[in-house]
Amino acid sequence: MKLATTLKGQFATFFRRRGEIEPDDLIEALEREVAKQKNADNVVPNSYTIYLCAEDCHRLSAARLIHELYEAVERQVIRENSFMDGKLTVKIEKTSDAQSSLTVESAYVPENAPEQDTIDLANDVLSRTLIRDDTACDDAITIVADHTKIIKTMRTSPTRKVEYNLAVITDFKTTEVVFGERQIYLGRKDSNDFVVNDESASRIHAYISYERHRHILHDAGSLNGTLVNKKPISSRELNDGDKILIGNTTLTYKVL
Repeated sequence: MKLATTLKGQFATFFRRRGEIEPDDLIEALEREVAKQKNADNVVPNSYTIYLCAEDCHRLSAARLIHELYEAVERQVIRENSFMDGKLTVKIEKTSDAQSSLTVESAYVPENAPEQDTIDLANDVLSRTLIRDDTACDDAITIVADHTKIIKTMRTSPTRKVEYNLAVITDFKTTEVVFGERQIYLGRKDSNDFVVNDESASRIHAYISYERHRHILHDAGSLNGTLVNKKPISSRELNDGDKILIGNTTLTYKVL
């Protein structure tokens, strides 16, 4: 099945020697991979693995950098006017290629594919989990851990929702809203995420959803309608620099 086929980027950077790779190099490599792997339907892979030498992998494998790399891919999807299906994953792993300083590999992973463990739970956890069986004789230690139960418990632990900043809506005057994957509302009502102080705007005039890793602007049944780049819309994916007209107020959508 083509979705399960790995697409090797064949992208190795030799402008940096091993041990000299910087975060910006990883971001640039990911952006190039997203642009290069866009298919005829404007869909890009949803899984990216960056291979580094052991030294660079240890130095750069930080949660904060992974967060930035995730945002870099999401922003590039918008800049390329592309779409992405399924959950995005970005990983850094050690390379076995002694000649390569940096390689990016991308893949289309089906949305219903099982998630992979980041560690080998059986070997890395259970091998060091000893439970004393007090009923045993002769002071013997007996392993009574239920392998399946422990693995299931660890895998189903609740995950913390991570917030990403991907774009901004601004009127270049008094208001701007930075947002990522959450749905936001625009209009005169004070409870909106972006409050439009314009009597020509409806109380809830429009909203922006996040679909297939793109921001989609929807008119919310407003009285005077919503325009993007001077054209009326009911719903439309947003591109970097788009001008949104709500009432008599012009807003700009910008990718960060």
